[in-house]
Amino acid sequence: MNPNRRSYRQCWNARSSGVPTAISAFALGLALNLVLGLAPQAVGTAHAEPSSPAAVAPSAAEALAAEAPAAAAPASAPTAITERSAVADLDALKQTYEVPNFRIGGHYDLDNPEVWAEGGSGGTTLESLGAAPARTAYIAVGTPERNAEGEIINAIVINSFFSGDATSMYSNWYAGGAGNAFSGGALVGPGLLFDTDRFYVIFVDALGLWGASKPSDGLGRQFPLYNYYDMVHLNYRLLRDHLGVSQVLLSTGVSMGGTQAYYWGLMYPDFVQAVMPIGGASATDGEGGAVAAWTFQLAKAALESDPVWIDTNADYYDLPKALHPNKGVEFHWSNLALTGFDLAHSQSLGWEQVSKEVFTWTPDPRLGANAGRRLQQLAAQFDAVDLWYRDTVGESHNLDALLPQMQPRTLVVHVENDQWLLAGEAEAAAEQIPGGLYTDFASPIAHYAVFKAPNALAQDQTFNAFLRSTGITADQDVVCEASNYRRPRVNRSPDPEKSFWLDEMVMPFPVKFARVKDQRGVDWEIGYMDEYCGDEKNPPTLVIVHGKGAFGGHYGHLMRYAVERGFRVIVPDMPLAGVSGPGNLDQLQARTLDDVRDAFHALIVGELGVKNAWYYGHSLGGQTVLGYALRYPEAVQGLILEGPAGLEEYPTHFQLGDQSLPICDIDIAYDLDQWHAAYDPLGLVQVELDRTPEGIRDFFYFRTRDAAGNAVPSPLGYFVNDTEYARLHTDQRIAMISGNPREFEQWAFLFIYDLFTICAENAIEDEQSLYKRLPQIKVPIFLAFGAHEPFIPSTSLNGLTDLAGDIIIPFRERMAAAGNPPTIKLYPDVGHFIHTDVPDTFARDLVAFIQTGQVDAVTPEVIDALINGAAPSAAPSSAAASDQPVGLSK
Repeated sequence: MNPNRRSYRQCWNARSSGVPTAISAFALGLALNLVLGLAPQAVGTAHAEPSSPAAVAPSAAEALAAEAPAAAAPASAPTAITERSAVADLDALKQTYEVPNFRIGGHYDLDNPEVWAEGGSGGTTLESLGAAPARTAYIAVGTPERNAEGEIINAIVINSFFSGDATSMYSNWYAGGAGNAFSGGALVGPGLLFDTDRFYVIFVDALGLWGASKPSDGLGRQFPLYNYYDMVHLNYRLLRDHLGVSQVLLSTGVSMGGTQAYYWGLMYPDFVQAVMPIGGASATDGEGGAVAAWTFQLAKAALESDPVWIDTNADYYDLPKALHPNKGVEFHWSNLALTGFDLAHSQSLGWEQVSKEVFTWTPDPRLGANAGRRLQQLAAQFDAVDLWYRDTVGESHNLDALLPQMQPRTLVVHVENDQWLLAGEAEAAAEQIPGGLYTDFASPIAHYAVFKAPNALAQDQTFNAFLRSTGITADQDVVCEASNYRRPRVNRSPDPEKSFWLDEMVMPFPVKFARVKDQRGVDWEIGYMDEYCGDEKNPPTLVIVHGKGAFGGHYGHLMRYAVERGFRVIVPDMPLAGVSGPGNLDQLQARTLDDVRDAFHALIVGELGVKNAWYYGHSLGGQTVLGYALRYPEAVQGLILEGPAGLEEYPTHFQLGDQSLPICDIDIAYDLDQWHAAYDPLGLVQVELDRTPEGIRDFFYFRTRDAAGNAVPSPLGYFVNDTEYARLHTDQRIAMISGNPREFEQWAFLFIYDLFTICAENAIEDEQSLYKRLPQIKVPIFLAFGAHEPFIPSTSLNGLTDLAGDIIIPFRERMAAAGNPPTIKLYPDVGHFIHTDVPDTFARDLVAFIQTGQVDAVTPEVIDALINGAAPSAAPSSAAASDQPVGLSK
């Protein structure tokens, strides 16, 4: 034994009056926003949000507000080394729950949940070590909604972060809390995001600190080495057994609380509907987690460097708190505080601020009077072994291999410039989750900004669409519930022996089938969705027609929105596309858009008896409904066009070197030999068959690769915002690669064949082209374009370059001259997929136009774009270099 150990006891026994004699002298009662360290949030006094970046967090510990009231130890543990609550003033709100014989530190096989009902198999109960049963703690607020069995079905779980607890998160997010200002405003309370008039919100502690069982309760290093599974399962037992919760609508939390959200989703797929990890890590061990692991390892090494830790082998509990390895705790927090912020921000603060988190083993007058001031306070409040366990949990987990099993809806929220848990790894994790979404934001305080994420993202389309899809954000004008709606999903590991479209995808509404004939007498099987939840005999009806390469299910949000506002909505897939593909595999793989229109007319008017309806079309679907209004004018009440094809003409032939290819010649429509002779030299079908998952993700999200293989921005792409239906389309396209080969080949061929269907009926040479006949349409028209439309006009085929000057304004003028001026809206910061980039905004506009004939179209952006020509012209296509019309990817 080190002989110095005795001297520590002697020092205590002979201490002078100037030595701190009790933890209460330094206990702060902070709303400890310690996210792997010190989050900048004051507790003692609420304060206004600073206006300048440098003032957001003058220093990590400075913002902890050292003058907050001291925390009182709970009556049940008068000699506790650490407190039950991080925020003393909120301790009375916290309740404790024990789970007898709960096994800690065991193995969790997610395929066998019954094996770990009492904790991980092979784990250790605290009772077997002579301690009290495992316990956790919580604060519950809000309005429980119960089912017929009396179980709560509207719970929201808010997990605690690295060193925080239920009182910390309550202080930050609950209305009136001292931490509201730092979080950008309250989030939990009546009428707020997590509305306590609608939800039962449960803030939970995590095993290992504060009100939950922890090493410093008495076992020290004999305490079982717990893991994230234990943390989450102990709180699951609290919810299920004690609070009577049977359904969690959302599990969320920041930093380590976000990490726990991943576990909630994987462990209880039938219990939890949605998860939203904020600044969490799916892995801190192995590939993808090296930086995060290093952060924990650095902090842990600081604890282990303390001479008291070394001398006592971390068995120091017979010493007074003032003689614990407190210097190691100071070193621990200093490492985390000084690495968590954005470096430029830290450098902007000045030494007086930063020095408060600078650790020294002994006082150093060169560093100033502030040096390490806050660290001493934290050392008094935390226990070294408790932190060592928490660091160990943090550095040694990896869920990445399990993410494809995630079933609840998932939105991964991250801070773009987080220096601990890298945003690129968080985004990669989201991509591994079926339907998983990702969004982020940047902040000068980097990782510590996680607390304000929901407020920082208040205008973010991905964030808002996710909350609406989970039911957290309520619609105010719903007239009935679309009870048949279900979350659309794709099996990303499809069985190639099964039908991809019929067996490996879940569409947002039940799919029905009918057999109809076009005017050529060709018999088609058409898959469609048809929904209505009202009680009118002849309700207003909306028909949704998908774009090229898409399918009806991709418009599920729009469909649900309209259904819940009293519309009957019919969504057919075009012959050979989507769910109308498998039943037509043995057909000639060719049809014109008039064939599609005839088939739809036979279905909607002939089979379903809908004599008159509104028709909405996107991209290729826009051209389809324009032509439908010309072919069957009596059936059309009005048109909604989203980024439509059909507003430009094309030369019949395309020049490829010395070849003149008739790629827009209607005469080759049903002669596939001639069609292949025209298109095979371009190699476009094979390009689609050969696309890789990485290439698909890159293209869909406006990225390409440079010579070194790095992702760089691209002018071409589909989705500006990563919303639910953007991810559905992405997952569908990638999963098809390994799905049914005949259906994949059908899809790839049709994707290129529909380039032909677009241009074949809009040949410049044709005096009766669709384009020339558009002024004959007499019904109301709503025309919508994204201001960053990448595919229209089709520069590589017809030389047009200006969306406003070549497409929108000529169409407006021609229709106005014919007495039918269209309503036009341009959506800023949106591409070709308006209905996924801004799903709620576009859905509201569509319904408003049908109901009132009006949309909020006269915006400064629209005026500037249409009058001053500010709308961006089509991005340069690579066709100039390759002589291929690759830009026409509607």
